[in-house]
Amino acid sequence: MLMDKVTEMVAHMIGIFHITLEEERMRDVYDKFSALKAKDPDLDDTQAVALRFSAKYDLGDFNPGLIYVPFAPAGPFVSSPDPLFFDALFPVWYQSPFYGLAANTVPAAFPLFGAGRPLLTLEPPSSVVVLTYQSAFLYDNDTLRMTDSGIEFVDPAVFLAELQQYEMIATAIAAPVSAKMVAPGETVTEDAIALHAQVGSTAPTTLTGVAATVLHGVDAIGLHVNGEAAEEAPELADLMPAFMAPDDAEETATDDEDASDSTSEDAADDAAADYEFPDPFEGLGGSSTDNSLFEVDEGHLVVSGGNLVVNEVSITTAWLDASVISVMGDVVNLNMISQINVLVDHDLGSIGEVVGSVAMNAATFAFTSTAPVPEEGAEASEDTGDLGLPVNWAVTRIDGDLFSVNQVSQYTFQTDNDIAEITFNGSNTYIGLGDNTVINLTNLSELGFGYDLIVVGGSMISINWINQINVMIDNDTMTYSGMTPTSMLGGDNLLFNGASITSSGVDAYGEMQDNFASAADSFAQGATSINAGLAQDSVFEGIDILRVLYIEGDYTTINWIEQTNVLGDSDQVHLALDDFTAQNGGEVNVITGSNATINLATITDYGVDSNVMVGGEVYDDALLYQAELIDTDADPLGVDMPALASEAVVFLADDMLTPDNGPVDVPIVATAPESTASPDMMQTMLA
Repeated sequence: MLMDKVTEMVAHMIGIFHITLEEERMRDVYDKFSALKAKDPDLDDTQAVALRFSAKYDLGDFNPGLIYVPFAPAGPFVSSPDPLFFDALFPVWYQSPFYGLAANTVPAAFPLFGAGRPLLTLEPPSSVVVLTYQSAFLYDNDTLRMTDSGIEFVDPAVFLAELQQYEMIATAIAAPVSAKMVAPGETVTEDAIALHAQVGSTAPTTLTGVAATVLHGVDAIGLHVNGEAAEEAPELADLMPAFMAPDDAEETATDDEDASDSTSEDAADDAAADYEFPDPFEGLGGSSTDNSLFEVDEGHLVVSGGNLVVNEVSITTAWLDASVISVMGDVVNLNMISQINVLVDHDLGSIGEVVGSVAMNAATFAFTSTAPVPEEGAEASEDTGDLGLPVNWAVTRIDGDLFSVNQVSQYTFQTDNDIAEITFNGSNTYIGLGDNTVINLTNLSELGFGYDLIVVGGSMISINWINQINVMIDNDTMTYSGMTPTSMLGGDNLLFNGASITSSGVDAYGEMQDNFASAADSFAQGATSINAGLAQDSVFEGIDILRVLYIEGDYTTINWIEQTNVLGDSDQVHLALDDFTAQNGGEVNVITGSNATINLATITDYGVDSNVMVGGEVYDDALLYQAELIDTDADPLGVDMPALASEAVVFLADDMLTPDNGPVDVPIVATAPESTASPDMMQTMLA
């Protein structure tokens, strides 16, 4: 940059001053260094001295002076690495419990003969208990006053009390059953049977204004969206509010990536060869005046909503299973999903196209067999050949109960009750009072053991439970003075519950066989093995070595997920646009809605098809409970529910919950505009 003559002279003079100053500093340091060097004594150069060493004695070999004569080599000895059990020499009734070196179990120090089998051992499984509690609390109640118009706003504490009230209502309309009553212990069987009775008697709530669907047993199997059977699960990305939806450029990039993935391998290699990796240092050398970190779009935007709350849990288990299970007690198998959505949305002063909110409950029960399915058109062959029976077996036992408990509880409570009195002076403005994100995430994976036979001396209990609740209060009040804003939008909220319980491996229940009951009685008396009559039962065809697990007590499996989202976003926004002109400032948009509360839960169990023989009773049931409570001042089509469940859109009666104590959401008293016409053209058209 060129400088004028005076500026250039001053710059040269400052430069000469700096050079002179540095020379003086160096001279001062050099003088000190010279003085210190003069004090050092003069030392002569180091002289090398040659040293020579000599030793009079030579070291000989090591000899401790001990006299030792080794023994002669031992003769040949034939030994079996494992003890042998000779059922050919002794009758079955004489065989002792199969462990260690029993009376009729001897090492073979002679040529092997007779029918014998090695003693095999198994490590028993251990119980698993995982208790996970996640909670998140966020209070983002902002107050922004850019003018002094004297407007009175409602205290946010009023909205907080309302939110807590509706949270209690959501809990009240949920399924009237809970997995809390079942826990491993002496009464687990009685508690599980009592829970089965409650599940079977669960009926839809009769509370006014609540749309509920209850399905039992086979009717609950499959995919259901808001109480109706569906073929395809909804895509969460398609349901997100417009404020959270990806930009067109991002969607295009995603489509391009998907298209690239579907090309051939050669095309993928070519694309990888032509790919230019981004510079990792790009953007690190920017100037101090670079303001590209935060770009503001053209116009003026106020966001007091746009909150995202997510609870997500995934439990994957492959802990314990067998192709044959013998249960001396009862069998209780329960799968339950409860989903609740509560939305209260009263918006005052909306301008522009009204976007409806979405409240959706989607649940899936899927149980698939692990048996191979013959190809279409192929005939199943009945000739399976000689599969053979087990020639050996390994047994392990557990004295007591065996259980696996996975309990995950997620709770999120957020308030974003903003008060804003805004005016615009610049050309482009972004004011963010909301746009919060809260996430709870848990992912559990359990890998265990597989057996060919599990003998349970007590009861076998399996419970999969998912409970999901969404509560959202979005009572927004929007006013303005002066020029009419481009848009002031509430609504466009999402309440989504997605749950899935899937199992690979189907249990087929049957009556107890005598040989399995006899084996269970022997185990109860302390036996540690089974006899050949049980091991060579026809159900074990094709198995060479039989793996057996005996559980003295109850065999209990509980997967329990609780998810709750509570969001209050009651905003009060006033725009003071008396001195604002569209020519100077562009569009003015206000977003007070566009919130999303999402619960996602999956329980996936991997196992095998099992033949379960039961000595007691079988209690097997599935429950799907879906309920919605929608209170809004919008048109019934303003709350977007799927076409298959339009009956889920309901409205509260005025006196349904509590006596009328007066209006809770008092509208903002704004400065009256000069024109007496209504500024909300949409309301005028609808009127």
